[in-house]
Amino acid sequence: MFLKKLTVVCSFFLLLACNQPQTQSAQTKKVADTVFSTVISAEEKLVPAAALIVPGKSIGQITLRENADSVYKALGKPDSGDAAMGKSLSTWFADHNPKGYQTQVFCVRNLGNPDENISRIKQIRVTSPYFKTSERIGAGSTLTEIQTKFKVIKTASYADKKPPYQIYDDKKGIAFEILNGKCRAVIVYLPGDRGGITYLIF
Repeated sequence: MFLKKLTVVCSFFLLLACNQPQTQSAQTKKVADTVFSTVISAEEKLVPAAALIVPGKSIGQITLRENADSVYKALGKPDSGDAAMGKSLSTWFADHNPKGYQTQVFCVRNLGNPDENISRIKQIRVTSPYFKTSERIGAGSTLTEIQTKFKVIKTASYADKKPPYQIYDDKKGIAFEILNGKCRAVIVYLPGDRGGITYLIF
């Protein structure tokens, strides 16, 4: 009888011990694991500087207003180009394949001014999905996704082009070429220029 009572008492205390809250170290570990996971998740969302699109400023390592010579030094000779009346458009294809992703810069010389020999970058256009804004918007994003992050309006429609596409522009110096509801290219320009000035050239 005594042995039976002892067994019941031991079982009670064992059950009580199992139902106690976690120890401080166990709780700390759980919190630490949660914080660590959150930090890693946030870091994964960051866009590296080499791929970052900054409206009205830059795409990757190419910056508006900079001397175009710096781009030629970095990217080499353009795969194609056109120039007239102090304006020029240079195009680089990924792996030099005309069917590959494009990087384009539109440059202007300030004719009649002391620095007229310097060709400065006025617009940058990329078609590679590698480049993203800090909101992770870029080529391949849907128009709906773009509209949740930018206040864009349709400023041009090129039905005569093959394939036809539309331009959705934001006053902050960024515009998106939209084809069948998806972005096929991103253009960064100086906000005061309102991008549409040179869309036709692209």
